[in-house]
Amino acid sequence: MTAIREAGPAYAAALAAMHESVFPEAPWNEAAFVTLLRQPGVAALIHDANGFMLLRTVLDEAEILTIGVLKKRRGTGAALLREGLRRLRDAGVQVVYLEVATGNVAARALYENHGFVQSGLRKAYYENGGDALMLRLNLSSPVAQRS
Repeated sequence: MTAIREAGPAYAAALAAMHESVFPEAPWNEAAFVTLLRQPGVAALIHDANGFMLLRTVLDEAEILTIGVLKKRRGTGAALLREGLRRLRDAGVQVVYLEVATGNVAARALYENHGFVQSGLRKAYYENGGDALMLRLNLSSPVAQRS
């Protein structure tokens, strides 16, 4: 059985190690995770040490800061996204935002399948000069309700 659990500052080292494995070109270190997880409205989820998700909530809006999956094509990203969206819905969040690299086809498909739509484009957003799509999800939309 798969377990997704909330991960506080005590998980910062594990989260940093997973983030470095998934994003070796721009990893977040342990101190960055500790700082983030101590901020109001920031929460992390861990999926059986195979993936993680970091969220920030402000009033009735939320942002997905990052999702990372160590072993691809096992449904980990979708499971994390569904659980994160469920928790946000339960907390009264109405709209969720995120940025995703234009070239990250798998992540874009995951988000689109859960009802996210493009709301903008950030040119040269990433350190490597890559562009980011800005995506938005209204949690009351029919597609989001199925997630």
